[in-house]
Amino acid sequence: MEKYKLQYHKLIENFDNKEIKDYYKVLDLGIKGFNQIQIKDKIKISKYKIYNWLVRKTKPIEVRRYELFKEKDYFNEDFLNQNLEWLAYLVGYNLGDGNISKDLTKVWFYDVDSDLEKIRKILLRFKVNPKIYTYKINNGKMVVSDVIFSRFLSSFGAIKGNKTKASFEVPLWILNSGKCSILKKRFLQGLSDSELSKISQLKHTRFAFQSLKFYTVKEVVNLNKGIVYLDQLRELLSEFGVTTNGVKRDREYEGRKGSRMIQLYFVIHSNYINLDCFLDKIGFLFTTKRILDNETKLKIKSLAEYEKEKIKKYHKLLELRKKGLSAYKIAKQLDLPIHYAKSWLYKNRKPRSLAY
Repeated sequence: MEKYKLQYHKLIENFDNKEIKDYYKVLDLGIKGFNQIQIKDKIKISKYKIYNWLVRKTKPIEVRRYELFKEKDYFNEDFLNQNLEWLAYLVGYNLGDGNISKDLTKVWFYDVDSDLEKIRKILLRFKVNPKIYTYKINNGKMVVSDVIFSRFLSSFGAIKGNKTKASFEVPLWILNSGKCSILKKRFLQGLSDSELSKISQLKHTRFAFQSLKFYTVKEVVNLNKGIVYLDQLRELLSEFGVTTNGVKRDREYEGRKGSRMIQLYFVIHSNYINLDCFLDKIGFLFTTKRILDNETKLKIKSLAEYEKEKIKKYHKLLELRKKGLSAYKIAKQLDLPIHYAKSWLYKNRKPRSLAY
């Protein structure tokens, strides 16, 4: 628990700690033989509270919540070690297409109902009772009505309320978990499952795909903070060898109550090598509409290997050119189609994957 004491204290701060302390002081003084008037003089609280707590044996709602928190024992070291990667997934999903209510009582997840069933199995590890509601055809939402879990998830970096108005970054416990860690992978998978665009094949063309895009919406006043957040995501992806372009602005529009909103996004390059790298090292975990069939993935991998071989030959071509060999001799020596050799040498072109 020591490693995550910051998250622990953040969760504890969400309780009404004065009322909790007052309650246990009243019980302690009652056990020691003090009457209600003496307790009131010592603690300076309402006599009605003292009567309810001592005589009627009622508990304040914050005390009941605090005891439930202790019962769940979320910060037990063994429990965290077993579930931390799935907590990273849930935080990533929350930063994409999830939500925590402002009062920290409910956590929402949105997806098709069949995929929500898979995420539900993760949530059951946290001793909660998720419920799935279907609205529209196959689309659904899942709610966890649990104040302790809501506060627990929030303490680890999940966002409550309106994310467009919130200022947030990738949680430090994920950023500092080591290069290409399982926590970073699960976090990116949660984010990809909930928010990343689908891998779509371009129509009426060769076997090619649209670039993957990751969008976020911010109030204009939070523009720079939104860019910082997306740059953090790009840096995480780069650790796994996935290349992206810089953050760009998309449309600007008027939101509720007249606030100015702006869409920000970045692109994950769709060349075969980059797509294969993303699918192999990160990929989608549960989202059926985004997961590719095995045949398509194998074809992408095969073409990625072919592109890697072309890159090796491109660098060898440059070395041989420095030795004075002609395009025809280089092509023959490298078993390379002559049009590639001419294009790379005379038109200053490169294999597609090197253009990113």
